[in-house]
Amino acid sequence: MAAVALSLSMNAQNITISSLDQMLANDYAGGCEIDLNNDGLLEVIVGGQPRWEAAGMRIVTDAEGNENEVDRQCWVFTWDGSKYKIEEFPQVIGVRAHVIPADFNGDGNIDLYIAGETYDFTSVYLNDGNGNFEADPAYAVLDYEGNETEWYPHAADVADFNCDGLPDVVTIGWSAVGGNRQANCGVLINQGDGTFKNAIAPGLFGDGTDDYDFALCTVKAFDLNNDGWPDILMQGNVDYRDGSPHSRATIGLLNYKINDDGELGFFNMELASGVSRDFGNGNFSVADFNNDGTPDIFVTGEATADYAYYGQLLIGKYSELDGFNETSYTENRQFPAMHRDIRVLNCSNMGVRNIDYNGDGYYDLLLLGWSPSMLDGSESTQAGWLFFGSDNGLNTYKRVPGASEQGIFFLDYGDQGALNYAFTGWHGDARYFDGTTYAQGRSMVFTMNPWAKPARPAAPTNVAAEFDDHSVTLSWDAPASELKNVTYEYYLKNMNTGKMYNNVTSFVGGAKDGIRKVLREGNAYMNRTLTLSNLPDGTYQWGVQTINAALQGSTFANGEQFVIGDGGTVGITTINSNANVNPAAVYNTAGQQISSQRGINLVKMTDGSVRKVIIK
Repeated sequence: MAAVALSLSMNAQNITISSLDQMLANDYAGGCEIDLNNDGLLEVIVGGQPRWEAAGMRIVTDAEGNENEVDRQCWVFTWDGSKYKIEEFPQVIGVRAHVIPADFNGDGNIDLYIAGETYDFTSVYLNDGNGNFEADPAYAVLDYEGNETEWYPHAADVADFNCDGLPDVVTIGWSAVGGNRQANCGVLINQGDGTFKNAIAPGLFGDGTDDYDFALCTVKAFDLNNDGWPDILMQGNVDYRDGSPHSRATIGLLNYKINDDGELGFFNMELASGVSRDFGNGNFSVADFNNDGTPDIFVTGEATADYAYYGQLLIGKYSELDGFNETSYTENRQFPAMHRDIRVLNCSNMGVRNIDYNGDGYYDLLLLGWSPSMLDGSESTQAGWLFFGSDNGLNTYKRVPGASEQGIFFLDYGDQGALNYAFTGWHGDARYFDGTTYAQGRSMVFTMNPWAKPARPAAPTNVAAEFDDHSVTLSWDAPASELKNVTYEYYLKNMNTGKMYNNVTSFVGGAKDGIRKVLREGNAYMNRTLTLSNLPDGTYQWGVQTINAALQGSTFANGEQFVIGDGGTVGITTINSNANVNPAAVYNTAGQQISSQRGINLVKMTDGSVRKVIIK
């Protein structure tokens, strides 16, 4: 108890409840924070199963035009200048939904990929820039043999797994459309025409022969070993083909790059036979919690042996073997919630969240759920814990408002101040819900953050690009003022087509340069060098920004333009002035680089005007 008292006393500020709304009481919630209309403010999408007393059914029209009632609901929260306006989101999402923001067509607008339990509308949903979404008519999934197939997974995430600059999708789960039950597990490689092809033969996401029929599951992409290639974490309940419970599975796959035949390969890390357990119905959270420059893993879920929940904090360490980066993990046994039965009961990408909540630069962890006994010795309840990051990991905590069957979302309440968290689900903690001011039960609960907004991070330095044939290697240095735990977001723009590669989710250039359109880690993860291959001919502009633990972005540090192949026909674009800009490279209309002169250069703009560009 002395250790607990010390932990509590180190973080004395209190998180309070601002309001609650019973109408928004979605259980098993999924969603995301996303700038829908490019105004620099984040909207919040929340969906799930409404369980409040007056909840009605929603009418959904299927592909044949038939109207069906569903017991699911989805809302979008939009700031109107003084408060959040709440409207139905036109696309219904499933229970425990994974709603993944990504720019799939390179137009700078953030699109969505949606998957979930009890959900058969999976697709890429394209954003017109004003927050209006339409399912991509070209979207299709090809199986490992190249045949078009129905594909309705339970969980998904987005990353560039083959490092060609196009966002790919990893999925797990199963579907039974038309009575044909099949596992929908794989790495879906973006073909650049709206279609995605599964690059993984059956068995990798299972027992070596067949993929598991995952349910109550989650999947997360992150570069765990800092080699520039995204890796995969997954967990879930494993069902037999007849639907009866079989087991739980936790799998970590290291991406060991493309082989000589042009195929992706993955190495099973054997997490569940080493430092972790086989979990289902839980969540992952990946971040550098102890600020040593290596991503760590928080994992929780229902274990196979006794169906109890165990929270584990796994501390990562890099090692190199025969030129291949590996990451090994040890369990942090000082983690206050180690092996405690805290039941998150969600398994969406919103069930456990990591972010710098108190503004000290370290990643913190929000864990909400139900527990038979609380960490501070009080009676069991649905509640929450905020674990604080430090150089020693997550070794202190604060009890905060929480719930079970929940989802966690961050809102700025329109003033661009410190982020406040909101959550859905069943809440019964008498410390915060006394039955008078705030009732116990199911609601969406809005809380207030007592800490100040963290400072915006500094941009990277010494940006450089080396290119050969149709590949380019980008590199940069970490800003000296930032902690080791930062990630990076890079953009690559084809100047001929105007297309953005690599799923950049920040504003590029202009007054909003570097402002994030989502709350996610950077697309380069913790790397400071990476290589892209198979780029089309063209002239490319690129830059990189720092993403701190508060998930804020710096301005972009822009590198020199470079030419791939014959360079194509170069269009004239507006020159943006950002921090840490390198000396400009100058090209003629044939895409050939000409020597840049120090001093004043004249550039003709698209509107016919001539601009003076000073090159120092």
